[in-house]
Amino acid sequence: MKLKVSVFEYLNQKDMYIQDVNYYFGIRDNFDIKLGDYELSEEEVLNIAKENDPEEYEIFVNTSIEERINKINTYSIDDIKEQSSYGQFTLCLHPSRKCNLNCKYCFRESEYLGDEQLTFEVAKDAIDFLVDKYAPFASKYVVDLSGSGEPLLQIDLVKQIVEYCKKKRNEICKNIEVMFCTNLTLLTPEIVKYLDNEPAIILGTSIDGDQITNDNNRTYANGKGTYDDIIKGLKMFKNKKLGLAVTVTPLNQDVDLIYDYLYHLPNVDCVSMKYIRSYDGSRYDFDNFEVEYLISRYKKLCQNILNEIQKGNFDYFKKLLQGGDYFGGLIYNNLFKGTYKIYRCDAGKSRITVDNIGDIFACSVMYGNKDFRIGNMYTGINKDIQSKFECSSIESVINCRNCSIKSICGGECYVNAFMKNNDIYEPINKMCELKIELNKLSMSLINQMKNKFCLIYNQLIDFAFEVSRYEITPPEVWGTMEYLKLRNIVVSYTEVDSYLKKHDNVIQGILNYLNKYDDSISLYRIYLGNNIKFPSIAVLNKIKNNLLKFIVIINVEKDMITYKEYTFNSVTDIKMTSLRYFINNLSDIIIY
Repeated sequence: MKLKVSVFEYLNQKDMYIQDVNYYFGIRDNFDIKLGDYELSEEEVLNIAKENDPEEYEIFVNTSIEERINKINTYSIDDIKEQSSYGQFTLCLHPSRKCNLNCKYCFRESEYLGDEQLTFEVAKDAIDFLVDKYAPFASKYVVDLSGSGEPLLQIDLVKQIVEYCKKKRNEICKNIEVMFCTNLTLLTPEIVKYLDNEPAIILGTSIDGDQITNDNNRTYANGKGTYDDIIKGLKMFKNKKLGLAVTVTPLNQDVDLIYDYLYHLPNVDCVSMKYIRSYDGSRYDFDNFEVEYLISRYKKLCQNILNEIQKGNFDYFKKLLQGGDYFGGLIYNNLFKGTYKIYRCDAGKSRITVDNIGDIFACSVMYGNKDFRIGNMYTGINKDIQSKFECSSIESVINCRNCSIKSICGGECYVNAFMKNNDIYEPINKMCELKIELNKLSMSLINQMKNKFCLIYNQLIDFAFEVSRYEITPPEVWGTMEYLKLRNIVVSYTEVDSYLKKHDNVIQGILNYLNKYDDSISLYRIYLGNNIKFPSIAVLNKIKNNLLKFIVIINVEKDMITYKEYTFNSVTDIKMTSLRYFINNLSDIIIY
């Protein structure tokens, strides 16, 4: 069997990437192998891996190359639909279609957006539709209010939506977060107090770099820059840190300088740099990016990261990884080797947008665009139309099939492809060129850390699992709330979550909390023949990534157990199994 491989070098780190199975190894400096793309036999690849990275080799050979390739080759459209039916689901709403700024690259004037105002009644119906009908088994929900205007112009509507989400999550026992990006220029002490003390809100702001860089792009209607007011707004928060959203344009490609500057601003949780969506022939057009120059700036960013890590400052790296940064996302993906990304974008699958009359669109950026309309929440989704987003896997795109990084990338963003080529299936050549090099750079950065900073590398892996767990409702919170709900006790999600976070021992935390309502509740082991009481919480025997799993037992009758299970990324419907199977295969430890 011949395997396609790429050998490349970044940051004085040489690596081999096995394209067919999406895996990579570090190569020693003195190992004689040429840079480039070519084919090697399976035996040659394994020998190179064993000689250059024995530790990684031992992990890699636990699953044969044949098994890895067979798994990739058997993916189908049904797999795409299954993968996009669980996990975190996002509903995008546009609370405001107006803005007090006049940023030079803003898309809010796009002809398809319209000017109609969202009402609370429609927003409420959209949240119910997402939770009750569209994704009832999701592990977590996010309501994104960033929209196409300034949300704080509709602060009363924002407050109504937040309160309803809090009420709804108490009912469903799963987290519903509200997030949005504000320009911070409309803050008052009252608004700051509300935002700063509302844990259900995840807050961010847009800023493009230092004062000169930002004020070249982000201005008021009179042309005055916004930098001073953004910084003033950041400093007003006492309890909450904000994510910073950066639009990287052909006029500000120095990502290393932008990141370093923004990292040091006050009250910053993360810095997320993403490329501009502009294909209009203006100076902001994506085609004006210089890939070679941009890569050189990312190399400087990586070197800055390594320098800070050498000083013991892991936080410098974390703020790139825990937001929505484009390069940070590639690094995160490449930490999980051997996975196969069928599609890049979650639009029309686990992310939808609802407008003021209930029409559903696959992407927030395409709000109002008929080509991205997939139905209406009152009349239903058109499955035939939605399928074009579900079925746009990398294998369905001719330009992607033979790409060296297709298994990491998953394909082009639907919106970018549509805006550039009027076809969601046709990728953008310059973006592809950029992604290929950034993925190689991210692999070299990871291997450089692994070789030079082993302890920090292990910390990075742990942090990556923390990030992945952020996209689920904590299982212990769900189990506690579901159990109490069955006993007709409705509790606050915020209260339960805050209480359990204080306990390193999750089980003890659950017991302590439940004892507030019934001091007879305890932990015990069950056996066949025992009279199992219900409702109760069962602790699953298997633990994955240090994440406990829970089952809530609803009923026991004639040696049959009825239960709801929290898996690693979804909540199941009601299930039934025999008592013997339950004890032998699922759990023999319950809390009652």
